[in-house]
Amino acid sequence: MHRIKYAIIGGDMRNVYLAELLKKDYQYVEIYGFEKSGRPWADKCAPLDFILDGAKVIIGGIPFVSENGFISAPLSKNKTTVSEVIEKIDENSIFIAGKLPDSVKKQLESKKVTHVDIVEREELMVLNAVPTAEGAVHILIKELPMTLMDSRILIVGYGRIGKIMAKMLQAFETDVWVAARKYADIAWIEAQGLKPVPMHQLARYVSDMNAIVNTAPSLVITREILEKTRSGCLLLDLASKPGGIDFKAAEELGFKVIWSLGIPGKIAPLTAGDIIRRTVYNIIEEEGGYNR
Repeated sequence: MHRIKYAIIGGDMRNVYLAELLKKDYQYVEIYGFEKSGRPWADKCAPLDFILDGAKVIIGGIPFVSENGFISAPLSKNKTTVSEVIEKIDENSIFIAGKLPDSVKKQLESKKVTHVDIVEREELMVLNAVPTAEGAVHILIKELPMTLMDSRILIVGYGRIGKIMAKMLQAFETDVWVAARKYADIAWIEAQGLKPVPMHQLARYVSDMNAIVNTAPSLVITREILEKTRSGCLLLDLASKPGGIDFKAAEELGFKVIWSLGIPGKIAPLTAGDIIRRTVYNIIEEEGGYNR
């Protein structure tokens, strides 16, 4: 790869490690919004004009926009608007960030900037499933009053995270049950030595579980199912908003619920940063390299 200028604008510790990894690859990297990261090289924040001038690849956070409408920069001392960033981006550059709103995409398109929502990249999602599953296992070890070997755990959903987590729990000799909708997934679950649960029969099985881990991105653990769930069962939700558990019903019924979002960035930011680096290189390659 030719050496070009990267600008990393905001984000959490994943992007701090990303900057360091890119520099190890002898890339030219400028950063903005990391004064509180604890890194001496990030103590001072140069003006956005300087950071973005000549940058061919601009990388934002995951998500790029925070809930208050500014760019997501939890390690910055300043608040920066989305427009401040976009107006300074060069034409014919590549902008990469997570969970891009349509309004941001339109602004980028009007400036002829190629944009990629990195959380829609399959390779990133697959690789991120590993630290997510590890983090979930850590939570189970910490929160359950028994060993994993003595536990009966139900994983709801057999997607990327469900597959990897089931394999990890098998290594602990946990009694692993997995709920899925597709007949093909049910067959694979059985073939992997796990215990299959058809999703429409979920209510029949929840009374025997020590923990239920939801990975499905829609409401599946309803009040009706919770009313049949074993008292004291730990509920762990790994799904993105709005989650897959009826949180209000769970609270009313006295269950302990842990909704853990963004695990890779919290427990393994170096690994997560490396996954982003590899995905960024893939995107650049697909967009024709640096001949822009």
